[in-house]
Amino acid sequence: MRVRVGDVKLYFDVDGPHLVPDGPAMRERPTIVVLHGGPGADHTLFKPIFTAATAFAQVIYLDQRGSGRSDRGDARSWTWERWADDVIAFCDVLEIADPVLLGTSSGGWVALTAALRHPDRLSKLVLDSVMPGPTAERLAVFERLGGPRAREVARRYWKGETGDEIRREWESVCLPLYSRRPDGDPEAADRLRRIRWNHDVLEHFRHHLAADFDPWDRLHAVRCPTLILAGEDDPVATAPAARRLAGALTGCPVRLHVLAEVGHGVFREAPDRAFELLRDFVMEEAESPGQ
Repeated sequence: MRVRVGDVKLYFDVDGPHLVPDGPAMRERPTIVVLHGGPGADHTLFKPIFTAATAFAQVIYLDQRGSGRSDRGDARSWTWERWADDVIAFCDVLEIADPVLLGTSSGGWVALTAALRHPDRLSKLVLDSVMPGPTAERLAVFERLGGPRAREVARRYWKGETGDEIRREWESVCLPLYSRRPDGDPEAADRLRRIRWNHDVLEHFRHHLAADFDPWDRLHAVRCPTLILAGEDDPVATAPAARRLAGALTGCPVRLHVLAEVGHGVFREAPDRAFELLRDFVMEEAESPGQ
């Protein structure tokens, strides 16, 4: 389904009901709006794994402008602020009053920006594998996981080298190190093939947007309860950076969980534990006495 939000139409999909029978009445369940990473990927990154969340909530998948099945829009509108404002406007159009906003990887940057720009609009915030560590910290993890070659490929890629050769090196040498699953994440190849990539957005991120994201001096402005999930072996959103993020969110209740032997994308890497933590976080008030 597509809905107009400002100057673009955004694609979304829905998994699970918002209203469920509860004796003689209908009971509302939380609505989780999930934001994909990439940037330039799409919501299919969450399928089918996020069906697990429909046991306790409605899940809405959203392709951000420029990505997937949503309109591209003007490339000048591919900014953290515009993506964040799109999410809030999307929730307004669908009349989602109290969304739980969940972002993975760069989708978490969008979710965090939304929480900063619209502090009274979200009920809760979930950040999965979000905050990148300093370059030296990330390169050290790549070297620990994949040796000197992985470190060098990552250095060149992040420095901004272009062309098919460095893209192939990044995809063959570095991307496999995102996962620490013992089975090697057997669904990864099919999942990547399913994505409707916009590589223009990804390149825009590499050369411009990555350097523009610096929320550290504003994090105290986040007001809604926040859950942070991180992998101890994540070579991008490093575990020390997740701990620094939790410490900087001084204006809201924070839960931080750093999982051992887990890489990038906790919901894919450790789904049983991740969805258990998500359920506890989302349902805490709904299941408390008197609710």
